[in-house]
Amino acid sequence: MKTKFLKSIVISFSLIALASCSSDDDGEMDNVNPGQVTLEFDNGFAGNNLIIGNANTANANGEALTVSRLNYIVSNIVLIDEDGMEYTYPKESSYFIISEDSNDELADNTKVVLEDVPAGTYTAVKFGIGVDKEKYNQGLSGAGEFWDAAGEYDMTWSWAAGYKYINFEGTYTSNTTTDEQFWVHLGRASDEVTNYTETTIEVPSGSAIIVNEVMAPEVHIITDANQLLTATEAISLESYDNAIMGGEGAVKVATNVPLAFKIDHVHNNEAGNSSH
Repeated sequence: MKTKFLKSIVISFSLIALASCSSDDDGEMDNVNPGQVTLEFDNGFAGNNLIIGNANTANANGEALTVSRLNYIVSNIVLIDEDGMEYTYPKESSYFIISEDSNDELADNTKVVLEDVPAGTYTAVKFGIGVDKEKYNQGLSGAGEFWDAAGEYDMTWSWAAGYKYINFEGTYTSNTTTDEQFWVHLGRASDEVTNYTETTIEVPSGSAIIVNEVMAPEVHIITDANQLLTATEAISLESYDNAIMGGEGAVKVATNVPLAFKIDHVHNNEAGNSSH
């Protein structure tokens, strides 16, 4: 009987261990001692701060832009820890509008606050720019309040045309033109050409995003508006008659978009405190 009893104990502990291992191996993180993470998007232009209404130096295309609006949709946020494990923020709550606009009636939106993030040491952030096919295919009924918010920030066409993923506007000058208005509106073109992109950006070397019940880190992300037109595809506004709203030009912009983002630094603040 004693031998059988000992075997029973061993088997019980083995089952517990197996259950523990399976929960670790399923690719999901346990939500233990969760904390808050803030992603702050700081818009820039070619290494400088982007100031709405101020002229910037000419880009590689020989065009000097004065930006009046830079709005974009950030979605499907994933935090990646030092072991490569991923925490996917709940999809239904993972659509945000980032906005800097000359329209004084619109409040600037530059921060995304993620609640109840599992404790951990994270070294990268992945997110989408725009609205993914699954969300789009839910239609207007599945859009909820986000559709209304997007409309308020001029991030929609009609429902048939859907969302504007990026709304980038202003004026520009070049050797051949002065103060020409420009419009760059990126969105879904078709089922095959969605123009939805994702990017994964790592924290600087020696840094990390430390999350627990007493820490509330702020992750400062630089969005370089200049890269939207110059990253890998050199896009001259003049060559597109000052307006890019679809077609080949939009596809080129979508190619550049993931390269416009980088993590500049991280503040691992105590909960209740913030720092810049």
